[in-house]
Amino acid sequence: MEYARTLLETRGLPDVEAAASYTPPGFYLLAVGATEFGDLVNLDEHERGVLLLNALLTVATGLLVLVMGRLLFPNRAFLRWSALAFFVCCPVVLKTTAMFHPQPLAMFLTTVAFALCARMVVRRSYGLTSWIALAVTLAAAQLVRSVAIWAVGLILVVLVAAAVAQPERRRRIVGALGIAAVAVVLIPLPWYLHLRSTESSPIFGRGITAFSFENHWPAAFYVSSGLPDVITEPNRVSLPPRFFPLLYADAWGDYFGIWSWGPPRPELTAGVNRRLMLQSAVGLPLTAFAVAGWFALVGLGLRRWREAPARLLVALAPLAGLAAVFYYATRGASADGDIVKTMFMLPAVPFWALSFGFAVDVLLRRSRRVTAPLLVLLAACALVSLSYAIFAFVS
Repeated sequence: MEYARTLLETRGLPDVEAAASYTPPGFYLLAVGATEFGDLVNLDEHERGVLLLNALLTVATGLLVLVMGRLLFPNRAFLRWSALAFFVCCPVVLKTTAMFHPQPLAMFLTTVAFALCARMVVRRSYGLTSWIALAVTLAAAQLVRSVAIWAVGLILVVLVAAAVAQPERRRRIVGALGIAAVAVVLIPLPWYLHLRSTESSPIFGRGITAFSFENHWPAAFYVSSGLPDVITEPNRVSLPPRFFPLLYADAWGDYFGIWSWGPPRPELTAGVNRRLMLQSAVGLPLTAFAVAGWFALVGLGLRRWREAPARLLVALAPLAGLAAVFYYATRGASADGDIVKTMFMLPAVPFWALSFGFAVDVLLRRSRRVTAPLLVLLAACALVSLSYAIFAFVS
């Protein structure tokens, strides 16, 4: 909020000492307009106009999940609707949407770029308009969050694969790709030059250090499953900071005590912890299907990438999202694991959703006997998780 107010009042970037001065200004410029809209419609807190903006961006991202499902997996309607259900019911999506935070805009822009890339590759249509839209979207995403950089790399990999798999379009792809790459670099370049002169890192700003084994987490942090505590005690009071357990507990519940417990809300009680335990439990089958679907798509994508290079997006995006969270975790410092935040992986959630939809669709196609009980189980888990996500959003 302070960043947006500075832009509104001074028409300039905040001072280097300000808390979020290393964050690109793209979101905050929109936040100024949304805040003024809140003033115009007489909202009690003008900044709630930004939450309305984030809600619209999240709805639009959900629609893009349907679009990508149709592009990448045609004639499989159940897959894309299952993917949308996963996306809507994942608490980290609605929790982040309810924040005054740039991540929903980063998620939307990167998903737009992925959808544009998928459309170009699937339809073998590499017109000038599509290239301009893709380049501008990727450049704009970098002016919102540095996490968009992995989206640039991923799309580059897919387009190179498409150039190899589609030799009749190779010259057009390579030529236009070079021009688009220049735009992707030049548009956000002034911001990176600003960071170079004001912060410790020209790409990520402050808080990112070189990796060293001496001053980082012990080996258990990276390999521990956290079981059974991640189910029975999914909160920062009782669950030791470990990478995967913390990521899981934050995605499906409230590890950090922001939404369900902790000041100014009631303290962590047995009743609150039981609700968090339920969240961890219902997240297990949803996560299991998403991970299983992802592994299947990785194998399928690597074996048949020449037939459907666009599906490499679904195979690689979840891995890139995990790598982004892991990168921050290994180069930040926090005694309680606060550096491991699932919202860093938010741009990959649409692809976890598509992986979930793929797993459900394949299982239902191969075994009709399990259709009814499986759908009942997954629907119950999704509804429980959705109810929690809505509670977090409203609170």
